[in-house]
Amino acid sequence: MTRRRLAAGIVAAGMAAAALLTGCGGDDASSGPVTLKVLTWEPGGTEYWKQVKTSFEATHPDIKLDMQSVPFDKYPEVQGPYITSQSGPDVMANNAGLELFDRRGAYEPLGDKAAEINKDLVTYSGACEGFDTAKPCYGVPFSYQGNVLYYNKSILTAAGLDPEKPPATWTEFSAACDAVKKAGKTCLALGLSGTFPAYWDFPEIARSYLSEDDIRGLLAGTLSWKDPKLVAVLGKLAEITTKGWANSNAPSITMLPDGADIFQRGDAAFAGTIISDAVNWEAFGKALGDDKLGVTRWPAADPGAPLAQKFSGIEGAVYGVTKWSEKKQAGLEFITWLAGKENGELWVKHAKGQPLNKNVDKALLPSSPAFQKIQELVAEPTLHAGVMLSGPEADALARGWQQVSLGQLTVDKWAEQMQQALERSPTKKQAK
Repeated sequence: MTRRRLAAGIVAAGMAAAALLTGCGGDDASSGPVTLKVLTWEPGGTEYWKQVKTSFEATHPDIKLDMQSVPFDKYPEVQGPYITSQSGPDVMANNAGLELFDRRGAYEPLGDKAAEINKDLVTYSGACEGFDTAKPCYGVPFSYQGNVLYYNKSILTAAGLDPEKPPATWTEFSAACDAVKKAGKTCLALGLSGTFPAYWDFPEIARSYLSEDDIRGLLAGTLSWKDPKLVAVLGKLAEITTKGWANSNAPSITMLPDGADIFQRGDAAFAGTIISDAVNWEAFGKALGDDKLGVTRWPAADPGAPLAQKFSGIEGAVYGVTKWSEKKQAGLEFITWLAGKENGELWVKHAKGQPLNKNVDKALLPSSPAFQKIQELVAEPTLHAGVMLSGPEADALARGWQQVSLGQLTVDKWAEQMQQALERSPTKKQAK
């Protein structure tokens, strides 16, 4: 389908693409295909993005994609100068939630046509201010994301543990880690450099202490980091490293790829990562064997807490058109395609992730035991506390955990640093 045919279809539906991005004008394709520059960290892996480029260009011959891929932990360093200079990519990715909201000045709002573009998605609120689709939305997600605890059944068996009954409580996890260490293995593969602790670890401890109203308080900045509930969350995170449950080099490495590699090599019993992207169940299944890979919730510090048995779920990366782009029409067509059925099926087939498009052929869904277990877990979702953190908070969470692990900081001082980071967050109210 050409750009003109796609635009005609939108007009016929009363959703003219040219009107979507006010004042953007059309793209001049008279001199040849429009080259659209896309900044991404390639969620789902390189092969998936090769398929995206090939498939999109095949149906949009007047648009060429120029993909700039940046490692996830380096992404802010590359994106920041583009935003400061108001130049560079025509389409960029950011994680749903406050990471996107903090950078929303770089994106063209979709206006009241966001619902039409995203009409076939299960959810897209994470692309919208305040997680409210009635407020400005800045792009398109196409995957569902969230956290689980993967485990190596062989290591649990060797440690005298039941591989079909992984630890469900903090007390059980402590005992399991002791047994695993005695068997000569690391209990939890962990990397504390970068924003991974905010997105992958913090939410899973927070579910034992915070209500959904508390999590919304994180979003608004009205929940102080000196609140006993948040101090308790930091205390449990600290235990993971101060009690020796994680690899000793955790403070100096990133979770991706270093921490994930420890688990994939068979050197750790557990790894807390995500359900969609390059370190999901498929990568671990290939490394360990599907029959050796288990999936469960993180152990609950308080099993009776209202959110303890829930899944921290969120839309994946959101792709939006930049305000400075001179090719907004082409950018709009690309992100509209990302939300469609064709891309949803590419995501399942090549990235082995959870799609958001409701029309994806269910026959394409993997039959892996780990994937099927994930389907059970995602059926009971709650708010993802990690994406409620601002950039300064995410940075302070990682840096503070590193310092606590090295004996350079107490948990109370860590909470003070987190509060200071909150008060530096431009998109949040100042919690006093």
